[in-house]
Amino acid sequence: MERNEILAAILRKQPKIHCLTNPVTMNDVANILLAAGGSAVMAQDEQEAAEITTFCQGTLLNTGVPDEAKIRACILAGKRANQLGHPVVLDPVGVGGSSFRRRELRKLLDHVHPAVVRCNQEEAAVLCSFHSEQETHFSHGGVESSLHMDAQDLTQLARTAARLYNCTFFITGKTDVVSDGEQTILLSGGDPRLCRITGGGCMLSALCALFCCSEASAFEAASTAGQLWKEISEEAGRHTDQNSGGIGQFHMSLMDMTEQKIFFYRSFIKNLFATGGEPL
Repeated sequence: MERNEILAAILRKQPKIHCLTNPVTMNDVANILLAAGGSAVMAQDEQEAAEITTFCQGTLLNTGVPDEAKIRACILAGKRANQLGHPVVLDPVGVGGSSFRRRELRKLLDHVHPAVVRCNQEEAAVLCSFHSEQETHFSHGGVESSLHMDAQDLTQLARTAARLYNCTFFITGKTDVVSDGEQTILLSGGDPRLCRITGGGCMLSALCALFCCSEASAFEAASTAGQLWKEISEEAGRHTDQNSGGIGQFHMSLMDMTEQKIFFYRSFIKNLFATGGEPL
C-alpha cells in the first residue's frame, strides 16, 4: 500500500491500540497515537489484558520497566491478538540489560508471534542469540545500543532476525533498516535530537502498531511509519530552530508536527474522494 492509502485507512478506521507500554513514556505514546489519527487504551493488569485486546484493533507490547506480572499480561494480550488476527508490535526495551529481561522475553516470544519487532541494534542481536547455542551478553546493561554497525552488517542482521522470527524487524540507529527477510529498506535522515529525548523509539513503535491496522503488510506499515517519523522529526527540528527553542520544545513539536502532517493528508484525501471516491 502507498502512504496515502495507509493514512486514509487510519483516518477512516481510527484504530484503538492496546498499549502495554513503558510507564516512563506512557503519556507520549498516548498523545502520538491521538495526533496520528488513532487512540490508545492503557491496560496491563492480567485480569483484563485479554479482554481489552478483544475490542482494540492492534496491540503494542513495550517491555520497558518489566516485572513478571507485566510480562504475563503481555503474553495474555499478545496471544489474544494472535487469535483474533490483530497485529502485535513488540518493543523489547533493553532485552540485553539483564538475565531477567532475557528470560522474560524468551518466555513472551514462546507464546506470542509479533507482526513487527521495533528495536535497536543490540536488542536485535540479543534476540537473534536466543536461536544460537551461544547466547549474546552485553556488559553495559542499558537500554541504548552499544553496537554501531555499518549498513551491510545492519542489513544482514535485520534479514536474519526477520527470518528467525518470521516477522518484520525494524532496527533503528543512525540509519534505520526494515526487513521481512525478503524485502529490505534502509531509511536515512531524521533529526539527531531524537536521540536526546526519552520516548522517541516508544512513539515510533506506537506508530508502527497504528499503521499495521491499515491492511498494509507489516513491512509496508513499518517502512511508512519509519519514513514519516523521520520527516516529522526534521520538521520539528526546523520549527524548534526557528523559535530558538531547546530540547523541550523539540519534544513537544513532535506532537504538533505529527498532527499537522496527518491534517495535511486528511485534507488531501478528502479532496481526492470529493470527485466520487469513498469518503472518510
